[in-house]
Amino acid sequence: DPTVDGCYRNVVTIPLDVKPHRMLYVKISSDIPVDVVVANSDRSSAGHKEQVREVTMGPYPTGKSDDMGILIGVFKGDKAKVTVDAWVEKE
Repeated sequence: DPTVDGCYRNVVTIPLDVKPHRMLYVKISSDIPVDVVVANSDRSSAGHKEQVREVTMGPYPTGKSDDMGILIGVFKGDKAKVTVDAWVEKE
């Protein structure tokens, strides 16, 4: 919805505690297409996918961060059943 900040009305944010100097992976499974953003601790985008049902994103370096996040958005009026898995591995 371009009339609201961020263009979404239906957004779920998931904060992640991560360890520095690791690689982050995120797996999404959804019953309808969703938009997914993996965010760095400074709120910049590490990765972004639009209209996905099944996707594994990453690896994304955590750098010196100890927190990152996942944002999942659906279009106005839509409801989604989403499963999210996130894990880190050593660089």
